Amino acid sequence: MLHRLFLLALLAVAASGCALLGGSRVEAVATSVQKPSNIALLVEVTEGEEPVAGLEPQNFKLYENGQELSGDVVKRTLLDRAPVTAERVVLVVELHGQPSSPERARLVRAVEVFVEKLRPVVAVSVFAFDGSDGLKNVGDFAKGAGAPSAAALSTIPGPDGSRNLHGAVINGVRQLDVRLTSENKPLRIGTLVVVARGPDLANRETEDRMAQVLESVRFDVIAVGIGEDTPYLGFARSGVVHSQNADTLPVAFEEAATRAVATHGKYYLVAYCSPARAGERRVKLEVAYESKKGEARGGSVEQDFDATGFGPGCNPTTPPRFTSQKGAPASTGQAPPDAAVNRAPEPAPGGEVVPPPAGTDYAQ
Repeated sequence: MLHRLFLLALLAVAASGCALLGGSRVEAVATSVQKPSNIALLVEVTEGEEPVAGLEPQNFKLYENGQELSGDVVKRTLLDRAPVTAERVVLVVELHGQPSSPERARLVRAVEVFVEKLRPVVAVSVFAFDGSDGLKNVGDFAKGAGAPSAAALSTIPGPDGSRNLHGAVINGVRQLDVRLTSENKPLRIGTLVVVARGPDLANRETEDRMAQVLESVRFDVIAVGIGEDTPYLGFARSGVVHSQNADTLPVAFEEAATRAVATHGKYYLVAYCSPARAGERRVKLEVAYESKKGEARGGSVEQDFDATGFGPGCNPTTPPRFTSQKGAPASTGQAPPDAAVNRAPEPAPGGEVVPPPAGTDYAQ
């Protein structure tokens, strides 16, 4: 059985267009090919279970059909993701304590610290849950400066004595998908952060249903729990933050925010001008860097494209042209099967070349 699982894992790595090297994984999230000779790859870089953030253009090497390309000659650059990616964090926190109680006040402050840390990097939406069906809206906080207020948490009626954890995760996915889709950008990067004090008690949704919804969207998922023994948070594929007790939850909130910032920093939009002028080509993107311990780390990913019709005049800063993701509205109650954030459709057959946008403002 273990041998079979190992083979399945290797097949999954091969199918996703990524490679492992020196403990690192580089995965191709989306690829853009457009005339005159622009290539852009949105990639995700991780080391074990940890995101790798803070890389620079010199950490990326490019090859076409096995031949290394000079970064200067092909004008290799890292582009701002904002024009082509909708990005958001949704925080879903278990409601505890009575309104205006010291415990509720600590929760309010912990949420505000979480948003303060994330808001300069990414927009944040906050919801609360208890045993009831659905989430309680606390607030939406746009990316940028400004002191957030989670005061709405202090007036929400006391919890009902149960815990609808599975339903909260499903509804959190739904809210994240709705907000990302509303931005009308071709790619979506989302993180769900769930704070829970124990396992599901309400039984409104099954664990299998929750797992099915999470698999259908493939958001990054982080969880915060109390104590080291938190098997009920096994769904958090992007990491679990442990709080020793309820009094140290604010510290755990801050640690979860740090992890969420790094999670969004693991995505890189690498662009360059291909020297190819015709035919099928294979681009290899190689990543090399030093770990926190000073050890060499790296990985690579390869993608095929068609250079038919390529020519001079490429500007690598031209916004990439990605195909929009499509999915059913999350409000239907069914997780859209292809609402996958952090994922894009496979390139068109034959590496179809998509013409550049008609205007300069791609976000429009």
